[in-house]
Amino acid sequence: MSAVPFTFKRSSDLYLQGGAYESTTETAHGLVRLERDRLVIQWRLEVRTEAMKGAGYETREQIEPVREIVIPLAKVAGATVPEGRWWRLVGPRLIITAADLLAFEKIAGQQGLKLKHPSKLVLRVKRADRLIANEFAAELALALARLPESTRPAVHAIPP
Repeated sequence: MSAVPFTFKRSSDLYLQGGAYESTTETAHGLVRLERDRLVIQWRLEVRTEAMKGAGYETREQIEPVREIVIPLAKVAGATVPEGRWWRLVGPRLIITAADLLAFEKIAGQQGLKLKHPSKLVLRVKRADRLIANEFAAELALALARLPESTRPAVHAIPP
């Protein structure tokens, strides 16, 4: 089974009274892998804060301990590595889609990485790891196909 290293980054800027400025960048370095009938996601968050107050400049760095969540495959719908023409500029992405909104809650919610969409986990992958990400997506599809019918996510059509 393949394991895919990834990064996840977000930043925020805050302008305060008196010309003060504070910029915070959170970078998660992680690993996603398959283990039999579950998906394991581990990450470590690095928080870097830069503040300008008057004539002073301050940088603070904090590294949090490794976090891990385990998601049953029955709550995962699949994964893709889109081939869009812009991937060469911005880098490849591994997109894991949930079959249940609760699947990514520990990552998407307030205690986690606060994702933009609760059912999609979009992970930045290094160009050198793009083939590993494609292999992971294929392995996940095979693992989902091998799940017993009773544990597969139900897909219901919406009536017109």
